[in-house]
Amino acid sequence: MGLKDRTISGAKWNTIATANNAVVQMLKLFVLARLLTKADFGLVAIATMVIGFTDIFANMGFSVGIIHKKEITREEYSSVFWVNLIVSTLLFGIICLITPLLSIYYNQPQLSTIIPLLGLQLIITAFGKIFQTLRTKELDFKFISIVNMTGVYAGAIFTVVTALVGWGVYSLVFGMLLQTAVIYGIYAIAGLRNNGILFHCNLREIGGMIKIGGYQVGSQVLDYCSAKVDIFLIGRFFGMEVLGIYNLGKDLVMKIMVINPIITSVATPAFAKIQENVPLMRSIYSKIMNFLSTLNFPIFAIFFIFADTVTFFLYGEKMMEVAFFVRLFSVWGLFHSVGNPAGILMVSLGRTDVSFRWTAIRVVCVAITTMIACHTTIETLTYAQVVLEVAFFFAYWRMMIYKLVQLPLGDYLQSVAFPFFAIVIAAIPCGVFMLFTRNYYAQIGNIAIYAIVYVAMFMVFRRDFIKETWTMLCKNKN
Repeated sequence: MGLKDRTISGAKWNTIATANNAVVQMLKLFVLARLLTKADFGLVAIATMVIGFTDIFANMGFSVGIIHKKEITREEYSSVFWVNLIVSTLLFGIICLITPLLSIYYNQPQLSTIIPLLGLQLIITAFGKIFQTLRTKELDFKFISIVNMTGVYAGAIFTVVTALVGWGVYSLVFGMLLQTAVIYGIYAIAGLRNNGILFHCNLREIGGMIKIGGYQVGSQVLDYCSAKVDIFLIGRFFGMEVLGIYNLGKDLVMKIMVINPIITSVATPAFAKIQENVPLMRSIYSKIMNFLSTLNFPIFAIFFIFADTVTFFLYGEKMMEVAFFVRLFSVWGLFHSVGNPAGILMVSLGRTDVSFRWTAIRVVCVAITTMIACHTTIETLTYAQVVLEVAFFFAYWRMMIYKLVQLPLGDYLQSVAFPFFAIVIAAIPCGVFMLFTRNYYAQIGNIAIYAIVYVAMFMVFRRDFIKETWTMLCKNKN
């Protein structure tokens, strides 16, 4: 199977897994929102923020180096395995040491137990991470997708069952641990059987990957800070309940951004194989942006227009405050989804230095804005993040996309212009419908109207896009 066919096949499997996982996560939230408290979600948001930050250092950016490097020896990936395991163990120890300070900072004694428990994910992940990366490098997304779905099902079922019997916040904690153990346990077992690991660790052999990964780690640290500085500060300034509501809205929008990971995870190793042909990369990347915006924009628009309806059905009446954050973060997500795929170019070209510089600017802007807004209201803070993301839409193009593949601004805007125009037109009949009724159950039909009008716009004006996409999907049946 050629590169193009393997890429298409990988995208299909990724689509199946991502859509499946999104549905499972939504169903899990549907149950948990009715069993757990707002503060429970706030506590877990703090704990996952801490673990996510340390996980960046555990991987040390090796995944980028492995994917970028065309050939990797058994000795090299064995060295990566042992370095990851040692660093992850050390980071777990650091987490245990700093947890009491975090518990005092937030005045939440439960964090002293929750954070170390979730920290075990670092060590569990270290046993299977290298094998997951090797599977990604070989575009073996069928195996990756099946493993991920298995872990998500196991974690979701365990979480719901334990929540029903009264475990409270710990149902979330142990559910996440089980999901991680299943996924990376399978990777470790299969990887050791097929590839094997030598008792060999030589930092000089992996020096090139460390250099590329170093910039990646720096970028990830800064990017993570810009993405999580709001969580860090809201928990302190507004309390766990407000953080729980805020994070449910933001997390929901992040969960519906399912299309981007599908494309980027498949396109990154594929682009790495054509990294010498920049004009081809530029052309394909522009098509990817158009494809992603065509699928993403109507989803974000639906969540913006029908935020109250979505919140009512997903979280229940006691969580209706979440609707405000769902609506605003839908706008944030729309603009964020356009710039997000640039990581494909950065990794495939090995230009993590460009990403690092951009992310440094981003984190300074976000940190200053958030710290100022924390002295006002949670609503003002959310509005500020949306405005900032709109500004980043243009800055990201100049500092990342144009820098890497010289994509002109006109082409950049053109690739997202029609999908944006289509979501605006599709919103008109929905607005008329809402003048007559705002009943939540009636809005289900209104959502269907929106989808029909949006698709009709493409059937009339963009048949070429539909034909090209259909041809691509039907060509590979694997």
